[in-house]
Amino acid sequence: MMNWNGDRSDRIRGALYGVAVGDALGAPLEFMDAKEIFAKYGAPVREMVGGGWLSVVPGEVTDDTQMTLAVAEGIAENPDDPIPAIGQRFIAWYDSRPKDIGNTCRMAIQTAKRLVADGVGEAEAWQRAGEAVAAWSDGQNAGNGALMRTIYPALCYTREEAAEKAVAIGAMTHRNDSSDKYCKLYVELVADALDDPEVTVQAVRRLAESLEELPPTGWVVGSFSCALKAIAQTENFEEAIVQAVNLGGDADTIGAIAGGLAGAIYGYSAIPERWKRCLADNMRAALDRLAARAW
Repeated sequence: MMNWNGDRSDRIRGALYGVAVGDALGAPLEFMDAKEIFAKYGAPVREMVGGGWLSVVPGEVTDDTQMTLAVAEGIAENPDDPIPAIGQRFIAWYDSRPKDIGNTCRMAIQTAKRLVADGVGEAEAWQRAGEAVAAWSDGQNAGNGALMRTIYPALCYTREEAAEKAVAIGAMTHRNDSSDKYCKLYVELVADALDDPEVTVQAVRRLAESLEELPPTGWVVGSFSCALKAIAQTENFEEAIVQAVNLGGDADTIGAIAGGLAGAIYGYSAIPERWKRCLADNMRAALDRLAARAW
């Protein structure tokens, strides 16, 4: 049975934690398929097992959560004009040599970093970087790298502002119509869930029925479809995330996308304590601080 207990602040906190736990649960399963996961573990993975191609420790997050935090910190610093502050954090994160970074994000960050070093203003540098990557890719830049990090605008702006900001922030790296469409739709669903989770989950189910069954790749359309169907076909946070990550493929990102929306629907209190405890202390502190800023 679904439980709508918890207030708006609980759902805001749940949305942020949902990204992190979905990312961490899915990270060891990335690039496996569902049959390989079952063959290795003997059952769907429900625990923070660690390992995988990135050799993560149990509860370790990846670029999905790291870029989500960069976006959130940038918005918290300057909500009216967040792109320069977000961009500074993207570059600092890139310079820290993270374990994983998507090719589209890598190219955009490298380009923006070079332009800023050459004296181009930060806002213009990121616009030009997004345009350059789109041109280089010949339109093949509809990955999920913007969608995976787009939860925070839904938590701290009005619904309309959130959609506008999410598209603009996404275009820093993924200047693509499909990415724009699904980032906008995602933040609208999250914003709606904060106010009325019961109505939102019904809307999620209707929308999921209209979506094609797609494999769990890094394509933004497929990632959105997989995440939404996992929520639509289950009745609580845990089952939604277990279903999402055990599809395999881009499991960490699909887990993060599903986790953010499911967290907004069900709230922080619905996320299994054993998953939350697996996150590093500094990660929990960052999530708590940014959730409080969004209230």
